Amino acid sequence: MLKVMNPKRHAPYSGPTGTLKGRVTIKGDPPPDTGLSFPTGKCGEAAATYGRLFRVGQQNAVADALVTVVNYSGHVPEREEVEKVTIHGCAFSTRTVAMTFGQRLEVANLDVLEPYMPNLEGAPFMAVLVAMPQGEPVKFFPPQPGYYHLVDKMPKPFLKAEVFVLKFATHDVTGLDGRFEIKDIPVGKVLTAALLPAIDQDVKKEIEIKEGENTLDFELNFDLAKHNEKKNKAKPSP
Repeated sequence: MLKVMNPKRHAPYSGPTGTLKGRVTIKGDPPPDTGLSFPTGKCGEAAATYGRLFRVGQQNAVADALVTVVNYSGHVPEREEVEKVTIHGCAFSTRTVAMTFGQRLEVANLDVLEPYMPNLEGAPFMAVLVAMPQGEPVKFFPPQPGYYHLVDKMPKPFLKAEVFVLKFATHDVTGLDGRFEIKDIPVGKVLTAALLPAIDQDVKKEIEIKEGENTLDFELNFDLAKHNEKKNKAKPSP
């Protein structure tokens, strides 16, 4: 793991650091309906989470956007051992999961009655474990940095989250308020980015991190016609 996360074997960065806070918003066309169907009753949160192409909160705030900071000097180790995700009402707590290589992913079921069978697709096959109602979380250990899918094997085909296992610890994912906060960034020039996986669109900005609190907002733009054109071009020919 150290060869991947810290190939030059730097000591953990101990100089001045800054925190980056901000908000990710989106303008343009509203998110289209996904056309998915959801069980009635027990799956109360599924439609709100997966019913549209992406989730938008108040004042155009966009949820599930991955925000990253890279290109700084020094090694910033991950402070937490675990990245936690919950399931409630047939919905994951987020549609985008960002974790640092070396962390484990824990998926806990908050429902009172409904069981789930979460599985991390893209990782080596392992026995499918059941997340019992309000029981112990199911644990996953991604074997390498990369892109994975968190799904349910019960099955509930709409129940998905995109998982990014990153080589650096300076990242966050927005909630419905569109806000993010990334701590312990070494001061100096860095490259920041906000990515919304649902539409495969990102915005990059180079900024100077100063000691203390720093603020930066991102704005994405969604054009439904262009999105559909791009999606159709990506489809394989019959």
